[in-house]
Amino acid sequence: MSETEALLTSLEKLLLKERELLLKGIKSAKEAQEIEKIEGQKLEVLSKIAQLNEEELKPFKEKVKVLSSLNAEIKNLLINNMNFLESIMKELFPEENITYGNKNSKQSLFNKKI
Repeated sequence: MSETEALLTSLEKLLLKERELLLKGIKSAKEAQEIEKIEGQKLEVLSKIAQLNEEELKPFKEKVKVLSSLNAEIKNLLINNMNFLESIMKELFPEENITYGNKNSKQSLFNKKI
């Protein structure tokens, strides 16, 4: 197995693990920490992949497409989780305009001072 193939396989395993955790739901700090750990590992692998030249990746076009599809699925899961949390916060605090995403609101959970 070449170094390039090993890196792509490693990234795929990390993406699959992240997707599995997101599908199960973040029920405790343990799952959140695991996702954070996976994010760090993904960054390491992606930085190594970024150092490869285009010729080294050409034989793995299909694998790259699979990785791109997995990444898009994870992005959608994250957005759905944020929307779910936002709806809970709106029910708990109806007087507050709390959002997690960029929905042209005046306040968000991330820019509000606590």
